[in-house]
Amino acid sequence: MKEYAIIKDCEIYTPAEIIKNGSILIKGEKILRVGKVGESKLARKAEAFSFKNHLAVPGFIDIHLHGGANVDFMSASSESMAKALRSHLRNGTTSLLPTTMTASHRQILRTIKNIIRVKKNFKDIPEVLGINLEGPYISEEKCGAQPKKFIRLPSLAEMKGYIEASERKIKIMTIAPEIEGALRFIRFLSAQGIIPAAGHTNADYKQMELAIKSGVRHATHLFNAMRGILHREPGAAGALLFNDDVSVEVIADGVHLHPSILKLIARVKPLEKIILISDATKFYGVRKGAVYNQGGKLFGSTASLNSSLKNMIQFSGKSFQEILTTITSNPAKLLNIHNKKGHLKKGNDADIVILDKKLDIQAVFLKGKPL
Repeated sequence: MKEYAIIKDCEIYTPAEIIKNGSILIKGEKILRVGKVGESKLARKAEAFSFKNHLAVPGFIDIHLHGGANVDFMSASSESMAKALRSHLRNGTTSLLPTTMTASHRQILRTIKNIIRVKKNFKDIPEVLGINLEGPYISEEKCGAQPKKFIRLPSLAEMKGYIEASERKIKIMTIAPEIEGALRFIRFLSAQGIIPAAGHTNADYKQMELAIKSGVRHATHLFNAMRGILHREPGAAGALLFNDDVSVEVIADGVHLHPSILKLIARVKPLEKIILISDATKFYGVRKGAVYNQGGKLFGSTASLNSSLKNMIQFSGKSFQEILTTITSNPAKLLNIHNKKGHLKKGNDADIVILDKKLDIQAVFLKGKPL
């Protein structure tokens, strides 16, 4: 491949602005220029990729997923985990946070070490930005598909082991803030640079307000596996939805949340605080539709971020440009990597997805290289 590449003749969504008949000039793994590149000397000697009547958007960022291609991260080998991650790359996800589940201390440690091993040793996968820990310090009443037998109270000793095993790459951790010791633990996470996320929680409105004051910045799959909104008790979901400083994950597969709830979230929550997630299970890329565990509870999702994007546009009434931010610039801002990912601009990684007018994926570029 040549030192330079150019993606041209397309409509670019940066996503802050729209550039008609624009071009993206790439040098190696980075974006060199975005706009009307024209016939400069560099453009003329670049390898050209013409996408007339197509859209160029930033690579998608998925901050919450558990597997894919019939592979569960909690039991995967390094090779099978890489296989699962490639299934997401084909659907436009160019960077992500592999996510653990509630399990024994030993199993969580093993999974964390495996994720770090994959991050270091595989290059043909979406970039592993870090790790998302979902549990094990959550509510038994709101455990969802998380195995109840492994739920426990927060342990600083355990958590220090996870941080060490991850080489300080844990980015988000889900906790139920109403359980014993949770508020102190939330303050500890914040001090370690880990985003405390409220989820799998039976907290009431006042308890969640206190948790936000203690450092909760993020909501794990809003409305799912948490106390919902009632007219006299707005619950955990209400406190997280109505606070403009808290970002929220949303599963927009059309199953986890009713279309009217997706519309409600889009109307109430500042758009820059909404982040679509796949919450993908091992069945991602294997089957379509809802997946339930043996207890009859929803077990993650099989929907890609791209299909969730389409659903959210349809149900929320917002534009493509607006909803595109929920899988690009919004997660990048949450993770403080907006000067590297989530935007098509000079100096950022050349992670680029090409969509047709139906918003179906036609090509994916990972750090400047086409799949």
